Amino acid sequence: MSGVTLGAEALAIGDVVAIARGRRAVSLAESARDHMLRSRAVVERFTREDRPVYGLTRGLGGRVVNEIGKESRAGYSRVVVLARACGAEPYLPSEAVRAALVARASSMAQGGAGVRPLIVDTQCAMLNAGVHPLVPSIGSAGASDLALLANMALPVIGEGRAELNGEILSGAEAMARAGIATVDPQEKEGLALCSANSISAGLGALVLHDATHLAELADAIAVLSFEAFRANPSPIDPRVVRARAAPGQARAAMSLRQKLAGSRLFETGEPRRVQDPISLRCVSHVHGSLRAAIDFCAPNVLIELNGAGDNPLVLAEDDEILSTGNFHTPAMAVAFDALALAISQVATIGAQRIARMMKGEFTDLPDGLSRHGTTHAGVALMSLTSEVLSKEIHMKAQPASLFDSMGYPVEDHAPNTLATVRKAGEALALLQQILACELIASAQAFDLREPAEAAPVARALRNRVREAVAFVDEDRSLTVDLATVAALVRDGAFEPCLEAANA
Repeated sequence: MSGVTLGAEALAIGDVVAIARGRRAVSLAESARDHMLRSRAVVERFTREDRPVYGLTRGLGGRVVNEIGKESRAGYSRVVVLARACGAEPYLPSEAVRAALVARASSMAQGGAGVRPLIVDTQCAMLNAGVHPLVPSIGSAGASDLALLANMALPVIGEGRAELNGEILSGAEAMARAGIATVDPQEKEGLALCSANSISAGLGALVLHDATHLAELADAIAVLSFEAFRANPSPIDPRVVRARAAPGQARAAMSLRQKLAGSRLFETGEPRRVQDPISLRCVSHVHGSLRAAIDFCAPNVLIELNGAGDNPLVLAEDDEILSTGNFHTPAMAVAFDALALAISQVATIGAQRIARMMKGEFTDLPDGLSRHGTTHAGVALMSLTSEVLSKEIHMKAQPASLFDSMGYPVEDHAPNTLATVRKAGEALALLQQILACELIASAQAFDLREPAEAAPVARALRNRVREAVAFVDEDRSLTVDLATVAALVRDGAFEPCLEAANA
């Protein structure tokens, strides 16, 4: 697999995932290196000429009115990083740190930061060698990820702590063992390492990748439920969709139709009811809302990965440095709040589908999907568990972007972007467990119904579940079963089942 070259072409979400999780190599394009050198020359000329520039010849925050003396400017970069490296546990996982590192490197490769190519080369070397700074997850208000990015920058300058090959070391020791020279930051470089939203952008890329894949899997699991329930597919008829094609709905309906290919449910008389409960009837509408929310998030993340959100911004072509607000990401915060709300909708409808599956009045199958009547619960507790999980997701879906005021005299607005991204990721992790509950319940109903013909995707999912957990005949604890299936969902073990739709 070839490496990713920063600054040559636009960095895609898939590239971030490949670097963060697949350890794909990364480097700086020569064309980007040349542009960075031209931008750096502007910075050096401005400091020589004592031009007033935020964070270069003038102070930061409320001290913007104060001049930084020439004798202090080089050392000031190091102080900027050290003084702003704060935050609270838990620490970000290494894949999130890697995503943030490549996000910051990609943005600086655009030239707007005015740093030497050495800075990006060092970050690329850290990614390639597996040097992962210890970065707190809490401490960003969304008016840039300043404090957290300062933590990520510490090993670059030989400070802080980092993980290397599973061992926590001082930043200097981790860099030395990896054979990477630390950097003495020059004018403006300390601020450039900190003043950006790269934690939010990197983690956002991972969350969007996972949400996109989970949307496809959720469709497939709904198809298994359709087969187990003998649901009516009329709501996903193309004519119905065209009559009112809400955002995302047409794609979700098409996905469901493709995955239902080979089912007898499209034949007259095969569905059990003329009209099913909303949890089955409106799958495409709710799953479509998740796709619409992903569509809202994706451009925000891509812009941050490939844009120069620096303050101040170096404009090499115009020989200018301007103060900006490009680090501010309110649209991204609102988008990820919307994503969490869409995830909660998918969670609710999934939990309700499981609940309907447990009632013989809806399914013509035994209550609790147990062959043994009143004395056995079968898989009924999957309904309770999924309902509680959905409530947990609802709490994660409370909008964090509403907490957008700050008590600082200058930095008086902050969209809380990282919190919105983090909550959406946490909601996805909970949704994976609801999908596991539905897999267990639907596989149980499928086995009780024993359809002679079914959509290949549905049968493939049922078979994969049965490789992991047995049919529930005599009652047993389902805690381990749920954990086992949830781990398979999380690790992508069910994704090959989706290929049955294309077979």
